[in-house]
Amino acid sequence: MRTLQGMASSSGFAVGITCVYSDEYEESVVSHYNISEEQVSNEIARLKEGFEKAKSLMQDIIKVSEKFSDKKVKEIFNTHLMILNDPELFEKMSGLIKEKKINAEHAVADVFEEYINMYKTKDVHFRELVHDFIDLRSRVLTSLGGAAGHFECPVGERQPVIVASKRLTPHMVLNIPREDVLAFVTEEGGYTTHSAILARSFGIPVIFGINVKENLKCTDRVIVDGFSGKVIVLPDEETEKYYLKKIEKYNKRKVFCDTKRDISPQTKSHIRVKLKFNISAPNELEIIKNFRHDGIGLLRTEFLFLEKEKPPSEDEQFDMYKLFLEGTAGKPVVVRLLDIGADKLPLYFKLPPQTNPDLEIKGARAVEGFYDIYLAQAKALLRAAKHGDLRILYPMVSDTSDVFTFKKLFSDAKKILRAEKKTFNDKITYGIMIETPSAALMADKLLKDVGFANIGSNDLLQYTLAASRGNPLVEKRYHILHPSMVKLFEMIVRAGRIHKKEICLCGEVGSIEEFYPLFLKIGLRSFSVAPARFPYIKCDLLHIGIAKKSNMLKKFYSAESKHALDKLFKRKYDFIKRGGKNEAD
Repeated sequence: MRTLQGMASSSGFAVGITCVYSDEYEESVVSHYNISEEQVSNEIARLKEGFEKAKSLMQDIIKVSEKFSDKKVKEIFNTHLMILNDPELFEKMSGLIKEKKINAEHAVADVFEEYINMYKTKDVHFRELVHDFIDLRSRVLTSLGGAAGHFECPVGERQPVIVASKRLTPHMVLNIPREDVLAFVTEEGGYTTHSAILARSFGIPVIFGINVKENLKCTDRVIVDGFSGKVIVLPDEETEKYYLKKIEKYNKRKVFCDTKRDISPQTKSHIRVKLKFNISAPNELEIIKNFRHDGIGLLRTEFLFLEKEKPPSEDEQFDMYKLFLEGTAGKPVVVRLLDIGADKLPLYFKLPPQTNPDLEIKGARAVEGFYDIYLAQAKALLRAAKHGDLRILYPMVSDTSDVFTFKKLFSDAKKILRAEKKTFNDKITYGIMIETPSAALMADKLLKDVGFANIGSNDLLQYTLAASRGNPLVEKRYHILHPSMVKLFEMIVRAGRIHKKEICLCGEVGSIEEFYPLFLKIGLRSFSVAPARFPYIKCDLLHIGIAKKSNMLKKFYSAESKHALDKLFKRKYDFIKRGGKNEAD
């Protein structure tokens, strides 16, 4: 028996047979040959046909993805389709065919390799996009007649297995039938990579940071512990019995929680907690109707902009925001203004050269650069607010000057609406996204000018640690709930308490059940999570009590390493699952 320690990016347990899955690009597999001048037009036609097949497949995948609970699935594959639709990509490949007189497969491999290497060296934050380009390269090559991903042993085609591979791509998660996957174990990965988000939405355990080639082979019996990040190879009888019993208890607990689905989110000690949804697409409206919830805590509006070749009109946006308001039966809907970034940039946003795309044209700076686009969104939101409890969230605020920029935007929008004689709601609550250290440090001052705040832990973590999220080197070194983050959370919560303003945590750390005793201990009472995580978080809340006299924070801050923090959270979480008292102690 051997125990391998990796990092869990999707929780859960699995016991079963390992099957190695190969979905890698290999130089030797792709055909490379020269062509004559007369063959150039035919080869470009082949390339075009391959692209059209890949795009058609992606559109089919998008239709399938609409059925799943977490609509980040659809958002991810829409991004893939957007990349394939980028004319520059096709032009580069066809240009290589003309210039170097090479075959289509050769051109596809070379251009994708150029993009992959560029993003690898430019900014580690783009590691997510690197994996997407690897995935797309495989899809286009397959469309040209190349070999697709496959299991390296026949057992993967006959029974559910634990899939082991070098990396996990979004297409792998969706392409391998869900019923055939018990868990994923990979070498590369990260908590916020697109593939990890997809796997979490399906409830598939994922552990990364394991050298698959050296440690796992087909037909190995393996236990995957998606809570501790352990992969136990060839477990002994006692260990396997222990985990099978653990899985049985875990499943029973989920059944218990299903019986409590109609009660409002609250702790074991009957402290009411606001639990809301992070929403990325309109299809999720049907899903959230099945839960007793406190509204939409974060409506990402990027889906309206990323799927189009030109900005959506004011009326298009108005209809969409109205749809969300009517679909939540009067509950609050917090709408975040368009939040552009290097990894979510509409094609029609023409940015000047930037030294660091992830730090420059963001938030209020984006408003100043693309004022007309944001003005149309502001007008649509003001008009839609007549149809429900709509609240507006300013993204990426760093100081009061950013708040003033957003306020001016809405002031201008109101003036224009009055001139156009269009009705709108003039009494809307505005809030800020706190996702920079400066905003956290200035929370006391910033909350004087707004009605509430959402904590965006994903960006706050990377800006606090100067370390890109999704980077395995970073995630091995730093805990995703770093003590510096919790100190900033405490500061924000304290400012909210002083000004009597709601503070809602809406980042990825809010999707991790183990952290909730600590969140509740520091005073957080409002959370917004992905629909797929909602029932699990609500279930855990029902088992958590809050001790008045507690040394939990002291123990947390005294932990001197990521390993020590992992042990602390696991110990506390196991105690909660056993039904202990004073669980936040």
